[in-house]
Amino acid sequence: MMTLLVLAVFCSMAGRTVFAPLMPALQTELGFGLSAAGTLFLLVSIGYGGAMLASGFLAARVGHGKTIVAALAIITVGLGLAALTSRVWLLAVSMTLIGAGAGTYPPSGLVMISDAISVERRSTAFALHEVGPNLALLLSPLIVLAFEPVLGRRGVLAAFALLSALAAAAFLRWGVSGSGRGTAPRLSTVASILRQRNTLPGMVILSAAIAGMHGVYSILPAYLVADHGLPVDRVNLLLAVSRITGIALLLRAGAVINRIGRRPTMAGGLIFSAAFTAAIGLARGTLLTVVVIAQPALLTALFPAALSSMALIGDPRQGNITYGLIITVGIGIGAGIAPALLGLFGDLGLGWAGFLLLGAYMLFAVGLLWSTPGFGHDPRPHTR
Repeated sequence: MMTLLVLAVFCSMAGRTVFAPLMPALQTELGFGLSAAGTLFLLVSIGYGGAMLASGFLAARVGHGKTIVAALAIITVGLGLAALTSRVWLLAVSMTLIGAGAGTYPPSGLVMISDAISVERRSTAFALHEVGPNLALLLSPLIVLAFEPVLGRRGVLAAFALLSALAAAAFLRWGVSGSGRGTAPRLSTVASILRQRNTLPGMVILSAAIAGMHGVYSILPAYLVADHGLPVDRVNLLLAVSRITGIALLLRAGAVINRIGRRPTMAGGLIFSAAFTAAIGLARGTLLTVVVIAQPALLTALFPAALSSMALIGDPRQGNITYGLIITVGIGIGAGIAPALLGLFGDLGLGWAGFLLLGAYMLFAVGLLWSTPGFGHDPRPHTR
């Protein structure tokens, strides 16, 4: 199960992240600026959020396994359309479709882990699951760097579409049986979850982490090329190198969380990343290279801590709805509004201010975490 879920979430993330290293080429070919690039990533988040909120209806009807198959199929269609199009509006449609497919996955995939894995081992399972998206963040720029000069952006997108199609076929063959069914969302259920004291902190903390991890990743190539004049190949290599530490940390994230607790893990990751996110707007030359590499380094350990904390909010039988609500807001702000605003600030010549404001938002999330002691609280004594 875990192998199939890691493959599925890799394809879900790769379908979105491949556009970041391709964005300078797309801007040149289709003729649009930083603010339009940020808006395209906002459309991905809109598709993501809408599909995530509706995915419970599908999971309740066909089960979690077939819902994930449908998610991968939608991503395949979106990538195929993006490979064929030569118009900005069709690119926008395709990226919205990819976002919708990606948004259909998390409630079912995360609930499958929560249902199958004990509380004691859940943080480790979520850490293993997070290898998938972080591997996509690492490999996407390397694949673009290696194959875009040969295949062009169309060939790269077509190859990612083929991979998603194969993943859908594999999940249909081996991942559907025994996957369980979800709960269809109702207004009363949604209202009950929103009234939980830990729901709002979960939304803010996750959105800050996603903004630091994915929002910055989305706009950084276009920003570094436009504002700092760096070569595209160097930017994509730098983007890939910046993800290596995070993947290495994930291999020990479960042990780290079990040792120091969820709350210190989340706070430490946010404080570290906030400092380096703000520094992106101020650094130049060699220091900028160091800052870009360090900025996401500790955030990867935050996600399994946050996801396992969310599993404790409300009724476990409504877990897919809880995940859906919190992640929808997190993605909407972190991977939608954040890169859109960073792109707008960049076009106004104030790119540095955008990164400073994002760092401040991450520190605000830390303050909210410490003012809500119930979120991420682990009643079990930690190993010393």
